[in-house]
Amino acid sequence: MKKVLLLAGVAGMVAANANAFDVTPYVGLDANYSTVDRDSGTNISPKNWSAAAILGARTDHYGIELGYDHGKREHESNAERRGSTRLSKYTIDLLGFQPLGCSGRWELVGSAGVTFNKIDGHGGYKSDHGYGERLGGGLQYALTENLAVRAMYHYNWIHQSYINHTNEISLGLRYSF
Repeated sequence: MKKVLLLAGVAGMVAANANAFDVTPYVGLDANYSTVDRDSGTNISPKNWSAAAILGARTDHYGIELGYDHGKREHESNAERRGSTRLSKYTIDLLGFQPLGCSGRWELVGSAGVTFNKIDGHGGYKSDHGYGERLGGGLQYALTENLAVRAMYHYNWIHQSYINHTNEISLGLRYSF
């Protein structure tokens, strides 16, 4: 009986504190431009464009994002070789938010995360996959209570056969529910 009362008391304390923990889910869409540090002799384009779909949740100062970044297929056609490559990745980022100014519309955003990267090669170009770590920083501006625009920079360390790292700049929208 004492254990039941103890567990009921702990459950009551957790339930009471759950109301104080306000989590806001959101979705996002980013346009990304990245430069690729690749091994010499590979056929991967040094510059890539992509679009990313984002699913996230945040509190006042912390958040988490899951994303899928789908790269644009880069074609090459010359006398020696014809083919194409596409860089795509899944991402998981932990975020930190710091409000700026009195209005609360501007926020600094910091991120740290991991990626699972895929190179899709066609026409004699090699395919590969691997994981990586990334760090980022940027700014977010709240247009309305539910809509914000965000600009970010990410540096990605990539553990793959053909790519060493990427520098990524993104511009996107976030819609909070």
